[in-house]
Amino acid sequence: MFSGKEVIWIIIAILIGGFVIGLSSKLEPSLIGLLWASIIILVSVIAKKIAAPFYSLKIEHKSWGWKRWGWYERSQFKKPIPLGIILPFFLSVLSLAIIKPLTLLQFDAENFTKKRVLRKRGTYRYSEINESDLAFTAAWGFWALIALAILCSFLKQPEISRYAIYYGIWNLIPFGNLDGTKIFFGSLTNWILLVIVYIISLVIVLI
Repeated sequence: MFSGKEVIWIIIAILIGGFVIGLSSKLEPSLIGLLWASIIILVSVIAKKIAAPFYSLKIEHKSWGWKRWGWYERSQFKKPIPLGIILPFFLSVLSLAIIKPLTLLQFDAENFTKKRVLRKRGTYRYSEINESDLAFTAAWGFWALIALAILCSFLKQPEISRYAIYYGIWNLIPFGNLDGTKIFFGSLTNWILLVIVYIISLVIVLI
């Protein structure tokens, strides 16, 4: 289900997320911050991994990266800059934890050809990955975080609820290859609905 590289990127994301959460909560880098980051990130990642086959996709997570710096096809770095590692760490430190960036991961997708053939009910015409498949796969991660926030509220764990909402809001931003970009261009209606739900949830957890 998880590749070796994917596991490494997820662990790195948990470490960075734990640092950001610990710093923001004045817990300092601690096991509590790492525990919260682990729960939030794994819930989001696992939800998308479960969803992907339903949309004939195989997905793999890695650090959110910045590769293209201009409009032209050639305007790209040879290797993506791992913003998912750099940006959250430095922004949280330089802002003294006022800014809590949790843009840690993105996912790449491959066509799950056999699944897509079955969806075509036996017609063997090849079908490319479409943007709606990516959008609905990404959306599972966001709805899973909402479910986590609700559950943790009932379990009297408001901090986990708050950071689950923060994580979702940051990743809803339609920028780069974040999940929010996939939903924005693949299912704008779903993106708007998620934005509304997350804004309402944020107001509730901050009250």
